[in-house]
Amino acid sequence: MTIELPANTQQRSRYKVPALSIDLSALGAEVLDPSSDFDEDFPVETCNLGKLSTMASAALTDGLAGICLGSSFLLRSDLHLRDCRLDAVRAALKLTSRITGPIYASVTGDAVGETALEAVKDSDVGLEIHLNKQDLDSALDLVARAKEAGTRVVVALTGDTAQQIDLSKLGAVVDTVRLREPDPHTAREIRYSLRSAALEEGRDLTVVADLFMIVSACAMDAEERANLISAIGADRYAAGSARVLGTVHDVADHIESWIALGAADAFTILPGSLPTDLASTVCGVLPLLNARRTVEAQQQ
Repeated sequence: MTIELPANTQQRSRYKVPALSIDLSALGAEVLDPSSDFDEDFPVETCNLGKLSTMASAALTDGLAGICLGSSFLLRSDLHLRDCRLDAVRAALKLTSRITGPIYASVTGDAVGETALEAVKDSDVGLEIHLNKQDLDSALDLVARAKEAGTRVVVALTGDTAQQIDLSKLGAVVDTVRLREPDPHTAREIRYSLRSAALEEGRDLTVVADLFMIVSACAMDAEERANLISAIGADRYAAGSARVLGTVHDVADHIESWIALGAADAFTILPGSLPTDLASTVCGVLPLLNARRTVEAQQQ
């Protein structure tokens, strides 16, 4: 096995099925390298919005809690020719004309976020504000104005960033934090700090952990597919996240262990490949988690 599960420090009877969302950034256009001689020989690639819409609709229809288009999502590959920082917002707005459900678009907490907030006004698109230590104050100001406008908002940060900022300041304002951190014990400490600050303000706070997963019939097959995906660079959008390779049971065990440890409340799935790992999530992982919870409830 390639998964190290943290020790279970809570009673199994306290376990609840966590909400699972999915990041579909991998369906964006591949970035061209303007310094490469090969790029002149290939046409500009564009995102297949029909495929993106189909995948998003399937995910929401089959029980996932939401869709996210991350910071790496692009509508076109020639980013050196155009401003692509609002591509996730543009695509999310297009999706709302075809599907119904929580859709989040990733933006930064600077002037781009200001433009994005105005763009999603009176729409069903939520904003995922990516945070770094330099723009904490501006990001929190954007969060406050998004709440006033009735826009759903999530703050996304890495474990490294979390250890360089005032988490109590962040936890006192936000309701949902998306955390990218591979170590469950570090994630638990970050979650505790955030939730403690929220509780002092009389609010609850949800920490959603990123989880890159590759599911196959056995762990060996999953590792082989992971090596191939890594070799072609298709996993670069998931850099720095927790990872699990194996069967649907391995993924379910990983999720349960993080919940039991107190490292997360919910998860954003980063699929190794699409549609394979999306199907594994909605047809395998999610039903398995629900089945385990049902059995536990019957045994109590």
